[in-house]
Amino acid sequence: MVTLTYSIQALAKLAGVSPRTLRYYDQIGLLPADRDPHNGYRMYPAAAVDRLQLIRYFQLFGFTLTQIHSLLAQSPAAQTAALQEQRTHLVKQRDQLTALLTTLDRTLAARNGGHPMTDSEKFAAFKQDQLTANAQKFGAEVRQRYGDTTFTASQAKFANLSEADYQRMQATEQQLFDALRDVCHSGDLTSPVAQHIYALHRDWLCFTWNNYSIAAHRGLAQLYQSDARFAQYYNDRVGSPQATSFLVAAILQATEG
Repeated sequence: MVTLTYSIQALAKLAGVSPRTLRYYDQIGLLPADRDPHNGYRMYPAAAVDRLQLIRYFQLFGFTLTQIHSLLAQSPAAQTAALQEQRTHLVKQRDQLTALLTTLDRTLAARNGGHPMTDSEKFAAFKQDQLTANAQKFGAEVRQRYGDTTFTASQAKFANLSEADYQRMQATEQQLFDALRDVCHSGDLTSPVAQHIYALHRDWLCFTWNNYSIAAHRGLAQLYQSDARFAQYYNDRVGSPQATSFLVAAILQATEG
């Protein structure tokens, strides 16, 4: 039985990468190559093709080479589970794009004299987009801290917001961003300012929380503090690396005692 092997040039062409990339992967131990005993050239067996396919998949999913190296060191079952998780994300993204395309098509049809859209229909896809993004970015941490039931109920409440409540929620969040931007510039977090920021954040949460409590709010503030993704959300939207720190400080200050 002949064992199929690839030269570095042949494998590079097959996978759509450069020979230089494969040499680098060999050097760092990500995709080790065999050596031709006659000339010392790199040769790749069938198992290397499967490994390179996984590398390419995880690169497309946004994993770093270090993360990929760690994944490939795990069991085949763990690798399959990671692929399945990414497939789930892709399906959600596909559904999200389908919903956006449907809304866009209906918008174009309405603008060209077709059936008009209701106000709720105009924003349904944007709400679904936000639900999907939140679940992908923060779902695991929120589920772990508050439980599946609480997370699912919050998602459902957001999905069922009326158009008026959705607009009020968006406006409340924008007021929060503005207040944080002001305090980032002034550095003033006296009691009235902290109370104002806390109240805006509380009101924003209540659009999706079925049962508000100070303890849960303080717990969320601590999650903001410990998880860089939550911090990035506020820092990016306010335009200051201090935004999340001020938000957390305001919540804790306003709710202490």
